Amino acid sequence: MNWGMKIVIGLGTFMLFIVGAGIYMVTQDSDSLLDDDYYEKSLAYDEVYDRKQNLVDDHAKPSIRLEQDTLVIVFKRPINKGQLVFRRPSDGTLDTKIPFYTDTEVFRLPISTFVKGSWSLEISWENNNKAYIDTQSLYVQ
Repeated sequence: MNWGMKIVIGLGTFMLFIVGAGIYMVTQDSDSLLDDDYYEKSLAYDEVYDRKQNLVDDHAKPSIRLEQDTLVIVFKRPINKGQLVFRRPSDGTLDTKIPFYTDTEVFRLPISTFVKGSWSLEISWENNNKAYIDTQSLYVQ
């Protein structure tokens, strides 16, 4: 076999690899985006920014702790209404939205059914007609 044939075989193998990789990428339907409606959310980011600024201005960042199988969220003021969004970075099918209301500063949520591991928790709530949003990481054991 001469050097010309080796070059042709090498180029042919490389082309087959590229075509195979392209077909594999096209047939896969997994997209690693966190949100399917990211464009709509980016258009409404001013509201999110205002909520985050309210959090900083009012020193209203809630504290989060895990007590056995319960997530405890301690707010700075009583009477809070909002939504908890749990996002699992490794598996988007486990993402969960939970509405909440509490008359006191403390909100407790049983999390024994949650898969163990890393979670991202987004808390959006209202207190005295003022909207807040906070994002924190948490590790369920």
